Amino acid sequence: MRIGGAMGKKAIGIDLGGTAIKGAVIDESGICGGVTRVPTEADGGGPRIMENILSLIGKLAEGGGGPGEFIGVGIGTPGFVDSDGVILNGGANLPGWTGMQVYAPIAERFGLKASAANDVTSVALAELMFGAGRGIQNMVCFALGTGVGGGIVTNGRLYKGGHGMAGEIGHIVVETDGEPCPCGQRGCVERYASAPGIVKMAIDFSKDEGCKTDFALAVRKNPGEVTSKSVYEYVAKGDPLALRVHERACDMLGRAAGIIINTFSPDRVVLGGGVMMAGNVVLEAVKKYAALHCWSEIFKLCEIVPAQMGEDSGVLGAGALALEEFG
Repeated sequence: MRIGGAMGKKAIGIDLGGTAIKGAVIDESGICGGVTRVPTEADGGGPRIMENILSLIGKLAEGGGGPGEFIGVGIGTPGFVDSDGVILNGGANLPGWTGMQVYAPIAERFGLKASAANDVTSVALAELMFGAGRGIQNMVCFALGTGVGGGIVTNGRLYKGGHGMAGEIGHIVVETDGEPCPCGQRGCVERYASAPGIVKMAIDFSKDEGCKTDFALAVRKNPGEVTSKSVYEYVAKGDPLALRVHERACDMLGRAAGIIINTFSPDRVVLGGGVMMAGNVVLEAVKKYAALHCWSEIFKLCEIVPAQMGEDSGVLGAGALALEEFG
């Protein structure tokens, strides 16, 4: 990621979160001049959130020479955005955000075009333009954190689907009659490969009183302190219970990856998010299981690699939305 230097086309990237809004000037080389953060003030409802976004855009535009120096604004947001710029299902931690129109206010105040997408989905563009997807035309990105999100890139462009809701790969069903999911289905990969899913499996598996491993005893003693990180600390020690959880999570993720590989035949599958902090142990297990769940000839043509973008992937992806659409 470059900071400063000569720039060509510039966009403003906005990454909306529940507590803070991050913004930056983005060009085709990365972030220019650093990331600016302002409070979301979500309790003020949709209009207050939008006003804070507009204020941040104004600060960034002024610092970059004025709105006329930018080709547009990209926004990564919880929920989805329809083709007209209206927020759909904007998230429980952003009251009043659902139903807000985001494109028109930006055009009215700054004369700039705007493009928006789900915040996790837009991270795929950050990887495509700046990270593990550089030079790749067809790619799928999994983000493994509090949920399992992702994005699909086809022919070098983010695929949003007919209603801006494509990329919900966390809700691929990988087990018939499996764990219930808030989406209404059962057996979604998110229930197994997300951080909460991994924790739940560790707690559930530890309830077998015949399991006497160090990790099982630790979980039974303090179940509220179990994290996906602690699971992988015990995986590194070779603890049988932790390894069982790990294999189960990676099997389920491998099934989802196999379905994606069969469906899209991507050049690359990128795995990112907090769970991937465990490193190659996850990557290699997912490769092993994905190979079992898709056609071998397609699998041979697809790489599975770790993500390269870090904490600023959201704002980079948002800026990349505008660079892609208006550049």
